[in-house]
Amino acid sequence: MKKIISLILALLILSFASVAFADGIVSLNKASVQELMSIEDIDVPEDLAKAIVDYRKEHGVYKRAEDLLKVPGMTQDFMEELNPQVTDDGDVVFDPDAEPALAPSKC
Repeated sequence: MKKIISLILALLILSFASVAFADGIVSLNKASVQELMSIEDIDVPEDLAKAIVDYRKEHGVYKRAEDLLKVPGMTQDFMEELNPQVTDDGDVVFDPDAEPALAPSKC
């Protein structure tokens, strides 16, 4: 019984502790590899999710959407799919309801 209660409490804590998600919006400056991989409607490969987190740890937070193009493995096409947005507070996020911010590639 104690194990079940502990498990339930742990799940509740995790559900409230996530700083990366809010209404489907994912902070690319705060999300973990798992959180990046779980973005709805986008298939973020594990190696790219790791590269996003590793680059952020090494170089600091993303300040512009275009900063993501410096991530090893990031392509212009994937950037268009991810459609990163800069919020009023300077965070770079994935927002499923945002209008496309980047010009489509010419390929």
